[in-house]
Amino acid sequence: MKLAANWFIGIFLMHVSFFSYSSEWQLNGFVGQGFIAADDTQFVVGEDDTSFNITEAAFAVSWKPMEHIRIASALSYRQWGSLAEGGANFDYLFVEYSHQVGDGILGIRGGLFKNETGFYSSTRDVPFTRPSIMLPQSIYSDYFRDAQLHIEGGDLFGMHQIWNGAIDWHVSVGKVDVTEDLDRNVMGSEKLGCFGSERYYSGDIEFQNDNLRFGLTYYDAEVSYHPYEETYYPGDIRLKNWVVSGQLRYWILEFTAEYMTGDRLINGLVFPPMADEFVDSGIGYYLDFRAYLPHEVELFVRFDKHIDDKDDADGKEFEATTGLPAYFSYTDDWTLGARWFLNSDWLLAAEFHWVEGASWVTPIVAPDPSKQSKHWSMFALQLSYRFQW
Repeated sequence: MKLAANWFIGIFLMHVSFFSYSSEWQLNGFVGQGFIAADDTQFVVGEDDTSFNITEAAFAVSWKPMEHIRIASALSYRQWGSLAEGGANFDYLFVEYSHQVGDGILGIRGGLFKNETGFYSSTRDVPFTRPSIMLPQSIYSDYFRDAQLHIEGGDLFGMHQIWNGAIDWHVSVGKVDVTEDLDRNVMGSEKLGCFGSERYYSGDIEFQNDNLRFGLTYYDAEVSYHPYEETYYPGDIRLKNWVVSGQLRYWILEFTAEYMTGDRLINGLVFPPMADEFVDSGIGYYLDFRAYLPHEVELFVRFDKHIDDKDDADGKEFEATTGLPAYFSYTDDWTLGARWFLNSDWLLAAEFHWVEGASWVTPIVAPDPSKQSKHWSMFALQLSYRFQW
């Protein structure tokens, strides 16, 4: 990340000296403060039942020094209870070249950028562009976000107008950019060892018009693990997933569904070096029904389901093998929520979750039944403000 930052600054200063008079600038950002209360779980809230440590902020700059060149960067701050410790980091930092081809665009960017998995991955940290405070964890898991969200590498992309709409596509290659949040959320502590960045590649295509939106994504992400103690073993985790997305809008109603299937491959970590590779073939999906009411109010109800191993949907084999309760291998999450745009710059959101299971409750490798119940609930509230120049 330091190399990327130094490279960006060098490019930035070079262009400033030559193109400052003809450049186009865009500056925007947001800040959000939230509150979460939970019962019978330590997910997000930690050892307390409540947490005000739900803070997000970002300041983004986009600059076009010439017709086909764009330089973009965003500095973000994110504190998300026990899942993410507060700190400022680059959310993205890249140089992009694009050119108009017929009625469309073809381009390439290099640097630090966000992946395009599903409908919401690339904008998941912006309160105004995601559908809820907590995204559906079956597709957009918070515990593993570091292993698939930020990519250092290159992205070939395009946009083409067709069928009264547009097709957007991306092909990305690079490596994931991880932080200590991944160490805590997967293993339980950053003191036990650290994850390292490894390879990432993906392909994404999406069609959208006034009433329909469809998408297909494949990604292959890998992180390596380096233990500090003999409690765990050196190894790696690899995710190979397909995500199918669909959305239908009619009148004031909107229906959204996304489905993910794929493999989680684990070498080492809790398995000794002589053990075979451990493979979980999991599935996840959600169904979201939403109404857009007068006075800029949204109401939604959502069902979100995740299963670690599709051949062990009820977790009985998991329980027999690990000795842990079966509910740590699946999750059913019912959510009822509302969003109110007070005006164009302010957003107030609230939601309640009724949950059975704990397959995405941290720490993933060392779950604790004494701190996590089979049935639990969570309430979230967030006020956000955005600005633009």
